[in-house]
Amino acid sequence: MSLTAFAAFLALLPQAGPVTADPAKKEVRVACKIAPRKLPNLPEVYPIEVIATLPTPKGQKAHETVVVFDAAPSEIHKAIESIGLKAGKPGRGDDPCSGPEIQLLLDLPAAGGRPASQIRMESILVEKRTGRPLPPIKWHFTGSALKEGKFAADTSGTLIALFPVTDECVMQSGLTMREEGMIKLETAKNLLPPEGTAVTLVIRAGAPPPVPPAVNAFVPDRQVLKLSKGVGPADLPPPTVSAGGAPAAATSSDPFEHRKEIRPGGSLPDSIRPTDLPPAKKP
Repeated sequence: MSLTAFAAFLALLPQAGPVTADPAKKEVRVACKIAPRKLPNLPEVYPIEVIATLPTPKGQKAHETVVVFDAAPSEIHKAIESIGLKAGKPGRGDDPCSGPEIQLLLDLPAAGGRPASQIRMESILVEKRTGRPLPPIKWHFTGSALKEGKFAADTSGTLIALFPVTDECVMQSGLTMREEGMIKLETAKNLLPPEGTAVTLVIRAGAPPPVPPAVNAFVPDRQVLKLSKGVGPADLPPPTVSAGGAPAAATSSDPFEHRKEIRPGGSLPDSIRPTDLPPAKKP
């Protein structure tokens, strides 16, 4: 067979693109890479607040993500719709998100003597103070907000958000702003391959299997309250007092103005937030 004929033959074979949908399995697969935890233009490592974004500089939250990918978030949105799911509504602030429940998994390659494996996303997120993994939480296909008639997730580059600080994403967890101020998350280095390693994000329709009773006793809300006991509201600077003694007028009506993403050379307000939580009481 000539090289030309062989090339034509290869073109007829199914191609493994960056985004693939399998309606029979009710899942979407997205080619990703383990994201760097420290970006060269930023002064420090910031807590994980999103799961998947475009790489920097297109991804506005690439400094706080688990994985990065190259496809447009709107393309992944369409792929999820193709397996039979209908987007709900992203949450922001005190407004809760809605949408069909999904599972988030990560396919890891064989490395360091360990076989290839598939793990749930929560198991690779640990609380920085205690080192304990995030308990099972709910994930939702919310769809993205529209900003100026555009699919906002394509602009922000964010695919999956942990907390409702942004509605410019495609999927969100059920965590609220209360948890955002109480827990600081990091990736479990012992479970993930090195940064830059190719992995696959698996988005599967439906709720995960029931958690065994022994694990189910670790309730997210109770654990968050336990970790945060004695910790005051985070992320809120002290009120500014004018010369007359009255609080100064707010400079913006956006409650998340202080969470705006920065461009190279700046500094994030995360750097002034408390990251140490009180040690958990011994049972």
